[in-house]
Amino acid sequence: MKLVGPAEVRIDQALCIPRVTRVVGVYCVGRVINFLTARSQMIGGMCWGLGPALLESSEIDTNLGRFVSKNLAGYLLPVSADIDELDASFIEDEFDAYASALGAKGMGELGAVGAGPAIANAVSPATGVRVRELPIHPEMLLAAPG
Repeated sequence: MKLVGPAEVRIDQALCIPRVTRVVGVYCVGRVINFLTARSQMIGGMCWGLGPALLESSEIDTNLGRFVSKNLAGYLLPVSADIDELDASFIEDEFDAYASALGAKGMGELGAVGAGPAIANAVSPATGVRVRELPIHPEMLLAAPG
């Protein structure tokens, strides 16, 4: 099933594996000084937001109070092949005199903030399961009706 919104997700019907096919982000960052680097920053943030939504998790040993994994060898991170299309755009002709003399705001990690919730919101109507915990694993989606 494919749904259109800020995030577009396909669900493998047999395995209940979500696959993100598209993420769209429109950002209000004040005056954009360098469009190419600003767009790259937001696209990188959207990829980064995919990690906590579908892949990344840290197992904690509750008896010892430590992480089970001591290195990144078994830690899943998103790569280019995990997402098909990313589209980042900006609200144009915005000048924020309160943010800086140039009218630009800091972007930082802005691209990553909404990616996880957008993916979870796209998965929910596709499967009928409202996911309230990240990362989204196939076993969470097996409770889907019908």
